Amino acid sequence: MTSKAPHIVFFVGGAAGHPTAEQAYRASQWLGPDYTYGFRESTSAFEDLESCDLLVLMGHYFTDMPNQAWAGHRAHEPLEERHKQAFEAYVASGRPLLVHHGTIGSYDDWPRYGELAGFTWVYGHTAHPPFAPFTVNLHPTGHPVVEGVQDYTIEDELYYNVTITAGLDVTVHATAEWEGEPHPMVVTAEGGRVSGAGRLVFLANGHDMRAFASPALRRLWVNAVRWLLR
Repeated sequence: MTSKAPHIVFFVGGAAGHPTAEQAYRASQWLGPDYTYGFRESTSAFEDLESCDLLVLMGHYFTDMPNQAWAGHRAHEPLEERHKQAFEAYVASGRPLLVHHGTIGSYDDWPRYGELAGFTWVYGHTAHPPFAPFTVNLHPTGHPVVEGVQDYTIEDELYYNVTITAGLDVTVHATAEWEGEPHPMVVTAEGGRVSGAGRLVFLANGHDMRAFASPALRRLWVNAVRWLLR
């Protein structure tokens, strides 16, 4: 008898400047046939969680999206109460989360989203310098998420002043420097956020497909999923 392959749900879509659907498909190619995959846009991602073993948050939906050219002037579809409850229940079940790049700016009309994800883009506080190459420095944590990864240069957005959910005990495995200060690029945590919460990985890198050309990013994704589902 063969065991059932873990099912990964990718929450994608939203702002046009973040090609998350294409990135999710690329990540699934990196991960290979050991898993099954679902790709869900907008609120539909939170209607498919009963059979989900790993929820990957990539989608970027926010209230001012219709007014932003870089976001494609796309419509914002708020989460309904049933979606909010489903996400809260998923996190409280102990099942893992992989949190990617721009999704931390999602659902600013429901701050609980960022709290449950563990990381929040606070509009007017969190920011990034212009898109450019920068170096990511690995810390000697010995964690499986950074196994086989060395310092790397990536062409990307460097997020800084990201808010971490109060009480969440995080381990920072890699940082990038901006204005003389190191800012977290690869972070893990367990618990926090809500009673019963499980493992969490935040990968800050990944604005577009140029960032996804990085061999280090590929290794980080594979390592992260294996650790989250271990």
